[in-house]
Parts: sequence; structure tokens; C-alpha cells
Amino acid sequence: MLLSNNNQYFDEQFNALQYAEQLTENSEFEECTFTDCDFSGGQFKNCRFIECSFKNCNLSSLKWNYSSLENVNFSHCKLNSLQWADVDWPALSINAPVSFNYCELSNSSFFELTLKALKLTYCFAKNVDFRHADLSGSEFTGTDFRDSEFFQTNLTKCDFVGATAFNIDLNNNILANAKFDRFEALNLLTSLNIELCD
Repeated sequence: MLLSNNNQYFDEQFNALQYAEQLTENSEFEECTFTDCDFSGGQFKNCRFIECSFKNCNLSSLKWNYSSLENVNFSHCKLNSLQWADVDWPALSINAPVSFNYCELSNSSFFELTLKALKLTYCFAKNVDFRHADLSGSEFTGTDFRDSEFFQTNLTKCDFVGATAFNIDLNNNILANAKFDRFEALNLLTSLNIELCD
């Protein structure tokens, strides 16, 4: 099945679509599944995704153009170089309306977003901007955060068990009741300008 503009799709299965650098606008997708699709460099403009799943898709450098995401799951997807602030997020969402599992999200930005209880598990998140975001209650199990930025980020009650390579300044982020592996938690001490001895 091909995509078209100004259309509504319900419970559709989209497989192996080749939509790199293509524009889709003013369409609504509800309970749809996208598998092995290529949307890299493309645009979803003023679209709406409700309870949809993306599996093994390439969405790198995609522009959301104020499309909305509501209970959308990404699994084994490439999501590099995305500006998540361009999404039209639901105003009254209690929990994050997206989740990521085994995804690549490098060189992306979540700057100043409120995405409480976000699930970002077993992902590769290199050089991602989380500054000034509210991610309280989120699950980051098994995610690699190398070179990512946290500054004045609310990480209250976040689960970092199994997460690696994070650089989080204890003085400039909120970490109350967050969970870390005992060994990896030593990374948190680098911001304190102290010397650790055996």
C-alpha cells in the first residue's frame, strides 16, 4: 500500500515502503504498523499517528513538521539527526506518548521537552541533547549515552540500570531517587572534581 496526502488509515500494515525524501501531509494513521520502511530525509507534515508501531524502519533526518505522535512505538529503528521539538506533542499527556527500543537516536535533540516516563531502552544515543528537558520517571535501561548532554534536566526517579557512558553533572541536574548500576554510578562523580583512589 502506498501513502497519499489528505487521507485516513486505520489498522493498516505498511511493509518495505521506499519513501526517502518524500513528503506526506495532512494524513492520519491509527493503529498502523510500519515495517522495513525507509522515510529517511522525508517529511510528515501535519500528520497524526495514534497507537502506531515502527519496526526496523529508517527515519533518519526526517522532519516531523508539527505532526502529532500519540502512543507510538519505535523498535529497531534508525532515528538519527531528528529534532523532536518539531513534533506537536499532546498538551495533557501524563506519560511520554512515544517509546524507543533498540533504536539509534544519535545527533538528535530533545531540548526543553517534557516527556515524562519516556522509555528509551537498549538504544544507541550518541551526542543527543537532553538539556532543560523533563524526563522524570523515564526508563533508560541498557542505553549508551556517550557524548550526550544533560544540563538542568529533570531525571527524578529515572532508571539508568544498565545504561552506559553517561556524563551527568550532579550539580546541574535533578537526580532524586534515580537508579544506577553501582559501578556505572562512578561516572557521576566526575563532575565533583574529586580524586578516586583504590
